[in-house]
Amino acid sequence: MGIRTKLVIIFFLGIVVPMLVLWGRWQGTAIGSIKSVMQQHLADGAREVSEQVTRLLDSHKGRLMELTSQPALLAYARAAARSNQITPDQALRNDLSAFLLSHQGHYAAMVGINRQGAPLFKIGLRTFPGGIIKPYILERDFSSEDIVRAPETIAESVFVSDLQVVDSEGPHIKLIAPLKENGDNATAAIVLKVRAGKLLAEAAGPRVAQQPKQPAATRPQTAIISPQGTVLYTTDGSKELWKSYTDAYPEFERSISELRQETNNLDRDPWLIVHHLRSASPPFSVYQFENYRSNAVGDLEFSSYGLLFLTLLLVVVPMLILYQLISRITDSIRLVTRGAKAIATGNLGYQIKVSTKDETRVLGEAFNRMAGRLREMIRKEGEQKQFESFARLSAVLTHDLKNQILSLSLLVNNMERKFDREGFKEDAMRTLSDSVNNLQSLVAKLSDPRTPTKRIRERSNISHLVERVLQRTAAQAANRFKVSAELAPDIFATVDGKAVERVIENLVINALEAMPEGGALKVQSQQENGNAIITVADTGKGMTEEFRRDRLFHPFATTKKKGIGLGLYSCRDIIEQHGGQIDVASKVDVGTEFKIVLPLRTEETPSGRLRPIVNF
Repeated sequence: MGIRTKLVIIFFLGIVVPMLVLWGRWQGTAIGSIKSVMQQHLADGAREVSEQVTRLLDSHKGRLMELTSQPALLAYARAAARSNQITPDQALRNDLSAFLLSHQGHYAAMVGINRQGAPLFKIGLRTFPGGIIKPYILERDFSSEDIVRAPETIAESVFVSDLQVVDSEGPHIKLIAPLKENGDNATAAIVLKVRAGKLLAEAAGPRVAQQPKQPAATRPQTAIISPQGTVLYTTDGSKELWKSYTDAYPEFERSISELRQETNNLDRDPWLIVHHLRSASPPFSVYQFENYRSNAVGDLEFSSYGLLFLTLLLVVVPMLILYQLISRITDSIRLVTRGAKAIATGNLGYQIKVSTKDETRVLGEAFNRMAGRLREMIRKEGEQKQFESFARLSAVLTHDLKNQILSLSLLVNNMERKFDREGFKEDAMRTLSDSVNNLQSLVAKLSDPRTPTKRIRERSNISHLVERVLQRTAAQAANRFKVSAELAPDIFATVDGKAVERVIENLVINALEAMPEGGALKVQSQQENGNAIITVADTGKGMTEEFRRDRLFHPFATTKKKGIGLGLYSCRDIIEQHGGQIDVASKVDVGTEFKIVLPLRTEETPSGRLRPIVNF
């Protein structure tokens, strides 16, 4: 993942997401608080409307009770006790007509009923041309709405009957007051039809006409709805009264039954609706609602979105500038990285070119200088390695040459004493021939050190290799050393015979040189656990534990005053190339034993027997 991608992700997760979360939290809390306050205000308003309806009905009840306590109605009650079809006299009619005329705005009609609820008389108001209002009296031909059916027959006190929506007197609420004989038994009753529109307007407030293109009112609105879903009253003058709720308020998208099943406080975007159910007679529901987006909440939402946009703008613009800056830096870093990879793969001639003037340009120039210095160091190191390789080869050849000279020296020393002995000449000629061949090989290596030596591995008898080495080295010094050899016959292996001989020869000569005053040399060859074992032991000075642990088999490490220190290092290298190892055991002033272990593998011979061969 690139730096720019990481930067965008970090910016988005670390700045934008927390900012959006905090903004959403703040807006939800602020708007939620305002909505809660508005809902509480609406609930208080709905409850106040319901309580105001109750107070108004109580005042009308009190007025009706005062009317029924007048002497004329008390006399009518006594007469009704004797006859169920008694009609009021002219004086009572005049009193009741005067009562209606004095309260014509609140009451539509008055009906007298007997104990069974059947109408006895009816006094109403009629408007004539010119706006003249006059009472009228009916004593027959009553409408069905004038009958008060059970259980709304005469009670012992004034009570409110159901609200009547359709009637010749218009929508009204019936107040029923009993007429009692001697203040005890009710013999008849007076039904007062209270104008519902007037009462509800006094409780909820006047209707305000809304123009078709006028925005929704910002003040709370009130709707009073009957249990059947009829709009009894609403303060919205654009809504028709006495129609179905769903027709009058299609924006709420709820039937009256569904609306009542929900909680009292509803949030129907953009409306806040509060429902208050009036359980007293007559029962109806008061709804207070308000379009919260058209007032402070709408202003707050608009301001919050504006603030969010401004904040994002203030964050995103600097981020884009920073992104462009980072892009330039990452492009420069990419150039430096590409150049560093090229230099690391060996292309030291690669030049890093950075156009910016920041730290990446300094870094690119530093890489260019480093590549130049590496080129110079590699050139010098190549020359130095050539000289070191030549010096190392010369040291190795010098070591081998010293061994050959030592063999020839031992041969020359024995010539004076053993020249006439039988077989000495043949052994001397064989030794001279081997030494001359070895010297020629050494000269060829020294003449052309770049030509690699061919390693030829062939089936060889390990014991014969040991025997040849002893013949040209230890056998020539038998007069000074006690030499013993225990060589197992027929230990065959596929090895580089000359290299193995050189190892054995180096160990034998080291053993002889470790005994300048004379001593015993013991050489063994045997096969053990699938390995060829060659042991060279002397009784010389031995080596310390520290020397064996820290310096033995290291190049240029030696205990000889004139030694080079490459013999054992080369011997271990040769044996390890054959898959073997060299072990050493030594004690100071006791002697040293070197053991060569060459791992063998078995190969089936034509005779069917198994013979060991080297595993390389």
